[in-house]
Amino acid sequence: MVKHFLCYLFVCACQFTLTAEAQVIEEIKTAGQIYAYAQIHGDYEILLDFTYPMLIEKAGGRPAMKKILKQIQETKTKKGQKLTSLEFGNDIQFTTTTTEVHAVVPIISVTKVPGGTITSESNLVAVGTEGRGNWYFIETTSINEQNISKVLPNWDHSLELPYKRPPVYKEDQF
Repeated sequence: MVKHFLCYLFVCACQFTLTAEAQVIEEIKTAGQIYAYAQIHGDYEILLDFTYPMLIEKAGGRPAMKKILKQIQETKTKKGQKLTSLEFGNDIQFTTTTTEVHAVVPIISVTKVPGGTITSESNLVAVGTEGRGNWYFIETTSINEQNISKVLPNWDHSLELPYKRPPVYKEDQF
């Protein structure tokens, strides 16, 4: 009888853990959908809401960061580049620190460029704060294992940033 009860408790604990993990992943994906919408539609206010606060601070505040985001978008537009798709992958790896949840989130972005499209597979770092009440995303284009602590001081190094993959260009077919 005791053995059955202990087995039952173990199964319940495992179920709770799996449910909690699934909930974290679902929260990241939900926040990611809003982030992707903002990226595709150039909604700078939403992008700022999902930008890690330390990055905004290092940029000189919210107005300065907004200006940077606009300049990046204007440069891309002048080059004929337009983000058309940003999808979050399923293989989200995460860990919990004392105050935050850190996750490595695979993404696939498709950008229309003159004469074709560029498809890029990369990753974002998702950061959940305030009991996962807020989610922020950090692009990893210029981040690696050696410098991530400058952006995210309490980064849990048990998570590994995957190697960067080169983008794939596909010429338009006429």
